[in-house]
Amino acid sequence: MPLSEPQAVLAPADGFCRDSRLRGAGLGHGFTTRVWGDMRYARHRQAALAKAGAPEPDARMLRQVHGNRIAVLRCGDESGLPTQGDGWLTDRPGAVIGVVVADCLPIWIWERSGKAAGVFHAGWRGLDADLPGLAVAEFARTFGVKPKDLAAWVGPHAGACCYQVGPEVAQRFPREIRHLRGGKIYLDLGADARRRLVAAGLSSDAVVVSGDCTICRPSLYYSFRREGGRGPRCGQMLAFLWLGAS
Repeated sequence: MPLSEPQAVLAPADGFCRDSRLRGAGLGHGFTTRVWGDMRYARHRQAALAKAGAPEPDARMLRQVHGNRIAVLRCGDESGLPTQGDGWLTDRPGAVIGVVVADCLPIWIWERSGKAAGVFHAGWRGLDADLPGLAVAEFARTFGVKPKDLAAWVGPHAGACCYQVGPEVAQRFPREIRHLRGGKIYLDLGADARRRLVAAGLSSDAVVVSGDCTICRPSLYYSFRREGGRGPRCGQMLAFLWLGAS
């Protein structure tokens, strides 16, 4: 199991992982498991979103580049949206937004009453570029939401039990994020995301980090590391969100 603070988020019979706090804030959301197939394909996304009760047939997607650019979808305005980036922020009810992952972290951040929310993709490069901190700053800049009024969920991702890196990557992260076992270095990406979110102003108890490792659980999750990025068992999961769920 990962060494970041474990929080149980179950994958029920419908094939989605969820955080009940998002539903409580009036936000539709979910994280697909292998039940729904490879989310790079529109037909699979559409089937999963229909089951989840999404108000639109497909999610708005970006060409993800392992950076820290965030697309902002405002109420009544879709002009000037980027085609690439690694996260979405919106205050538009009913607009379905999504990112895909396969070991990287899916991160949901939302204003606690549900008036604005975002979903983001971050691997080690996105964390090193402080995508979580920039996302929190964007809430304040765009919507006037203070960090203390935000909550976050870091969904299933490659855990410190399995996420091995070389010294050139490890040196970019603080000592408490690095774990040495058997002469090999492992990163706790979830703990680093938590650290960055708290440093950006979220209260510690507002940040939940899933204890599920995508590499450890082949029956539930796709994993780039485990499956080598190719072959019939390779795929990606969808982290999705919309405002205004009943």
